[in-house]
Amino acid sequence: MGDGQAAQELSKSTIEEMLRSVEWEWEPEPKPELVEATAVERGFCSVYRIIGSGGEGADGNATREGYLKATPDGQTWSIPTESRIQAVLNAHTSIPVPPVCGVVDDHDSLPSPFYLMRALSGEEVAYERVCRLEDASLRRLARETGEYLAELHAISAVDRFGHVRHDGPELVGGQPAGDPATLTVEPPREAWPTALRNYADRELDRHADSRFSDLTPELRRWVETAIDELDGPFDPVLGRNDHGLHNLLIDPETGEITAMLDWGYTLAVPAAFDLEFAVYLYSGAFLAGLPDVSDRRPLVRDAMLSGYRETAPDRAEDVSAPEPLYEALAMVRVMNDFRHLEFPDGAETAVMDRISADVRTRID
Repeated sequence: MGDGQAAQELSKSTIEEMLRSVEWEWEPEPKPELVEATAVERGFCSVYRIIGSGGEGADGNATREGYLKATPDGQTWSIPTESRIQAVLNAHTSIPVPPVCGVVDDHDSLPSPFYLMRALSGEEVAYERVCRLEDASLRRLARETGEYLAELHAISAVDRFGHVRHDGPELVGGQPAGDPATLTVEPPREAWPTALRNYADRELDRHADSRFSDLTPELRRWVETAIDELDGPFDPVLGRNDHGLHNLLIDPETGEITAMLDWGYTLAVPAAFDLEFAVYLYSGAFLAGLPDVSDRRPLVRDAMLSGYRETAPDRAEDVSAPEPLYEALAMVRVMNDFRHLEFPDGAETAVMDRISADVRTRID
């Protein structure tokens, strides 16, 4: 499921200059020379797959592969924050995120901000492919997701709710420190119901312009009541939130996660909010309107909780009880981006009908 905006095209000479601005720090030295740069369609930003050559390898010429991520229009698009989050995760967890080689937050003549990261192995899989994974592969993917979310939620980085940002020194080519203390929250909200109400209002405003707008009034009333009835206390943690196969690299045969990509939408939320989104989106339940697709929420929830408990048994109680409100907001996310989904010809109406029925069952 894409974001519908083409990346800005960068010339090879511009990319070469951008690479000269960052500290590759890939052994062996010297710095590799650019051999190939291929544009990759990944959301709003300009992303290029970089092949570099130089130094001594097994065949006398080592090859390095990485990805260059840059602003498409001069706006930040959370690129500086994303690079810092990846550095924190590499330093403090086993979550497979691409190591950051160098970051340029601002530059007089180059499209900035941008950063270079190393490539990790694995296959990019379409968002909709989740409904085609074998049970065993989906179970492994869900269990590993639970393990990684438990590690993510254990990082002591935030004490308020909101969008995660960075508050570290500006970089002109170097690597981020990987210190959780460099992360902050904007705008900071002490009360989770207040932060959640702001989040829900934004998503429901989008929903009113979606193909499911007939449900928006009912959803607004139900969500407002459900927020009032939430029972705390609520502790903020780093939440991935932007779940989906499109933001992973995996082995599609086994379900092994080899990379978790795109951390620019990280939020400070309760752990249960993050896990509930993951359960719904990885279950493929939103595609159950297709005749050969089943709703595998129970399978995914059991496997995800199993991985979470094994990694963080002392925090498992925080995520164990299903929260219908969080699941409903995950449904809203899918409905808002429904136009980006790809279906077999003639199946779109059946999928829409099933999602609508699922939402009505939830809010009834």
